[in-house]
Amino acid sequence: MLSILEYLCINSLNTPISKYHIINKIPVIRQQRQDRVSSIMSILEANGFIKSIRTSADSTFYQITNEGIEAYSKWVKDFLDFADQPIHKRTAVTI
Repeated sequence: MLSILEYLCINSLNTPISKYHIINKIPVIRQQRQDRVSSIMSILEANGFIKSIRTSADSTFYQITNEGIEAYSKWVKDFLDFADQPIHKRTAVTI
């Protein structure tokens, strides 16, 4: 999910991108079944992180929304904050 959001943050700000493009251009997504990618895209759209644009040729293109950019930025910041912590503060297990 984060790989798709990251790709859309970088590549779809001005130009919508097709699901075919997403499946074939994101290395970690290439290994996923198309129905799983469709499910992820539906979840992202339902949460307002991306919007779909349907063309008259029955093609669908996707573009990141401001909410998607904000969510991606927050997730990245949270991850970097987590990774920056000393290892003993990351785990809640005490010995």
